[in-house]
Amino acid sequence: MNIFTQIIVVIGKITPNGVSMLGTGFIISNNGKIATTKHVVGSDPTNLVILAPNIADINAYQDTSDTRCNPIPTTVLEMDPIKDLCILKAEITFSGTLPQIGSFDEVNVGEKVGIYSYPHCVAGRRVLTFQETELGAKVLLESNSIKSKHAIINTQARPGQSGGVIFSPRLSKIIGVLVGAYAPNQGGGISLGGINPQELHQTTHCISAEYLNDMI
Repeated sequence: MNIFTQIIVVIGKITPNGVSMLGTGFIISNNGKIATTKHVVGSDPTNLVILAPNIADINAYQDTSDTRCNPIPTTVLEMDPIKDLCILKAEITFSGTLPQIGSFDEVNVGEKVGIYSYPHCVAGRRVLTFQETELGAKVLLESNSIKSKHAIINTQARPGQSGGVIFSPRLSKIIGVLVGAYAPNQGGGISLGGINPQELHQTTHCISAEYLNDMI
């Protein structure tokens, strides 16, 4: 598990007030290529940075009062707006062995998967978090007449998790990239204390990691 404390990063942007954290990404090559989602990067690719991991052991206590960081400038290499994927490049070198990139084809519905991400980074809290859940379904989603492989996982995602890793412990492979929570926008709903009941049963969509191979 500690390999993920070395390769999971926060995607951020330099602003007049410091670094604004946008979401999660992960190193996918030894020469500093980083995968995330396109919507994390947004439409303006200027002043992008990554914040390198600040712990070596996933079991370590992460000090939320320590806001020091070392932003590393990052540029966009490639974007896929259809699949909502983005490859960034930073001037870093990773000398370890990276997990293999796999596919949702290799796992079964009901199988355990792990999520590594920074759930609350967009709110200013940089805490690398591990979650375990199950693969709930495999789906094909169509955009611009192109269908791509996605999976639904049985958990409710937070905004900072976009771009996070979906990992198969059985295969020891990265099999997906977390895209975001799914809450259908339907009229005629009710509100309970300001809470939309539909959002209490959100599931999370992820795209198969196999598409990253075509981008790197």
